[in-house]
Amino acid sequence: MNYHINEGSFALPAQAQDRSVNMLVLNLGPGGLTLVVSRDVVQEGEELEAMLRRQLRTLGSQVKNFKQNEPVAVQIGQARLPALQVSTSFKQDNATVHQLQTMVALQDKAVLVFTLTCAAPLTQEQTAYAQQLLDSFTPSIKA
Repeated sequence: MNYHINEGSFALPAQAQDRSVNMLVLNLGPGGLTLVVSRDVVQEGEELEAMLRRQLRTLGSQVKNFKQNEPVAVQIGQARLPALQVSTSFKQDNATVHQLQTMVALQDKAVLVFTLTCAAPLTQEQTAYAQQLLDSFTPSIKA
């Protein structure tokens, strides 16, 4: 299969799984703002919500003062793809981290995870930008 990245493409064997990560520094608002887009796959027989809860348990066991809101169902992109979104905060390396994570299932078992991270609670401007960013998502593979 041809694997495309922003800078080009290369050939991979068909059984390769994409677990890549993109990190973009957006520098919007107090505390800065970064976007990490990661790729994952759901485990056999696992639903998206179970995957999210499993990942939250893992994160909670690795950091201090972990707090999370209840995950909510949202829709992203012009295709209104069903997704799950959760806000979290925790201490890491003596700093408080605030995140807004949105998880969407694509074709096969592929999952995209959009994680917006800030050193301060997200402002109204940052939250609006996050929604705008998610609303602009257009999958290149069938969802």
